[in-house]
Amino acid sequence: MLTALRYSDQLKVLARQSEKADGPFTCPECTREVVLHKGNFRTHHFKHKPPVTCVRGQGETEEHLKAKLGIYDALALESNVADLELEKDFGISVADVYAKISGNRVAIEIQRSKVTIADICARTANYYNLGVAVLWVGLPDSELSSEKYSPSVWERWCHAAYFGRIYYWDSGQVLRPVHFGPHYTYVEPTSWYESGGIERSEGDYERIAKRYKKPHAGGQVLLSRSFRSTHKDAWVGGKISIPECLLYIDNQKKWW
Repeated sequence: MLTALRYSDQLKVLARQSEKADGPFTCPECTREVVLHKGNFRTHHFKHKPPVTCVRGQGETEEHLKAKLGIYDALALESNVADLELEKDFGISVADVYAKISGNRVAIEIQRSKVTIADICARTANYYNLGVAVLWVGLPDSELSSEKYSPSVWERWCHAAYFGRIYYWDSGQVLRPVHFGPHYTYVEPTSWYESGGIERSEGDYERIAKRYKKPHAGGQVLLSRSFRSTHKDAWVGGKISIPECLLYIDNQKKWW
């Protein structure tokens, strides 16, 4: 957690702007005390005391914390951004970063490995009911630069929701959209003899892999300049179900 409530006045404060002497601090979700962690190597943050039962106390990676803070700090410099807030509570969901960008209310949710598809759908539907566009953002993976990539269920859902693209955080407010195209695997030729001496063979062709995709990266896009709010009707395809929603999607034309 990058933010917590200061017990003395119940104000929401950032970890990097706080000192232990300002405490105690409490979690906005469960109201239990949280501890301020500040050091030379990790991003300043608040942490629940064990045992941890609060959903906000499940822990975030250093990369996740840096992405949230990087997006927040970059948007704070933009003249068309207002009402900027870290970890804004929307009831059943807490947006990692919230802002009004060129008049569009936007919730930015950074990928968590433990988030289920049911949870993603519920949060997305909740934002729609509140009139807030949602942007799900993944953390970068070195394998995205390869010819063969195995998207998670979460990534496949986002790819379908955002009309064939998914966004990964690069730095600051810079994102990299990626399209998953088909990946072809080569089936080696084989041959055998059946009874009667008849030779049979198969293989020597390419087929579309079910598990793997070929990533096609688009151009970098800026959260404050390259996006628009877009309505999407409820949609079902295969095992993927997407509720009616309001998405924050970039203006870049197809590059695949």
